[in-house]
Amino acid sequence: MHNNKVKKLSLFLSLLIVMTLACDLTVNITPPANTDPAPAHTTIPVTDDPTHVPASATALMATLIPNATSTSPLPSSDGVPVFFGPISLVLPTGLASGISGSQIPRADGPDLPYWELTPGHSVIKLDGYLLQGKFHQAKIYIYPASGYAELVPGTFESMHRLRNVMTGSSSSINAEQLPAVPFFNAAQVFASNIQTISFQNGTGVRFLTEYAQYAAPVNNHELIYHFQGFTSDGEYYIIAVLPITVPVLVNTSDAGAALPSGGIAYPDITSSNPDFQSYYASVMDLLNATSPDAFSPTISQLDALIRSIQVMS
Repeated sequence: MHNNKVKKLSLFLSLLIVMTLACDLTVNITPPANTDPAPAHTTIPVTDDPTHVPASATALMATLIPNATSTSPLPSSDGVPVFFGPISLVLPTGLASGISGSQIPRADGPDLPYWELTPGHSVIKLDGYLLQGKFHQAKIYIYPASGYAELVPGTFESMHRLRNVMTGSSSSINAEQLPAVPFFNAAQVFASNIQTISFQNGTGVRFLTEYAQYAAPVNNHELIYHFQGFTSDGEYYIIAVLPITVPVLVNTSDAGAALPSGGIAYPDITSSNPDFQSYYASVMDLLNATSPDAFSPTISQLDALIRSIQVMS
C-alpha cells in the first residue's frame, strides 16, 4: 500500500515536470515528507580498453560498459527522497533544502565551444546547499552517455579514464588517471581522497579537486567534491560538482591569504623556480590524512547523496 503511494507520487511529479519542461521552465521541487527511497539496484562495469571512438553509439558504450553486476548498498534513511522525472535521490539531513531540476536541450554546431556542446541533458541543482557563495554551485548532471561521447571527443576521453579507474582498487588510482569535467574550460590542479563508489544502479569514482587555468592555490572557495559514474546499463553518464571546505585550507585563491594552522604554504611565485609539484603533493597528503568528518559538508554526507542516486531508463 505504501509503495503504491510512493509510485503515484513519483508519477505525478514526473508528469508535472514533463508539462513544465514543455514550456522551457525550471521546476522547483521541495522534498516530500513521507516517502521511501527507490529500491537498490545492481551495478558495476568494465574491462576492454577502447583505442578510438567507435563509429556508433552502441559500439561505443559496449566498449565502455560490458555486462556486470554488483549489489549497491541502500542509502541512509537519514534524509529525504526527492525526484526529477526518472531521477531520484535522497538528500541527507542538513545538506540542502530541496532541488531544482531542468532539462537542457541539444546544442551543437561548429561555432560553439566544446564546453557548450550537449546532446541534451538533465541538471539537478541542490537548493539551499550547506555552502553558499562558492565558485561552483552544487549540481548533478545526467547525460546520455553515447550521445555526449560522440559529440565531444574530450568526453569520450573522460569516459575512457573513468572506465579504467573503475577496474582497479581506489588505492592504486593516481590523479593523472582521473576523468575530467568535459564542460570545464580549465584543468584539475590536484586530486585527493580518491575512492570508487557505487550508486543505486551504477558505479563511478569520487575525489576532491580544484580546477584552474594556472597553478592556483588550493582553497576553500574553489574546492569541490567531484563524482563521475555510469549507470550499469551504460545509458547515462553522471557528473556531480559539490563545493566542500576544510579548516586546513586558505579561504580564497589569493596567494597572500592567511595560512590556517596546519596548512601548506603556497610556493613563492617570485622565486626563479617555484615548486608547485611538491606543493600539490603536500596538499594531497594533508587532505588524505584529514578526518572525513572535518570537512563541510562531511565526505560521508556527500557519499550518501551519491549512493542514493537512481536513474531509470
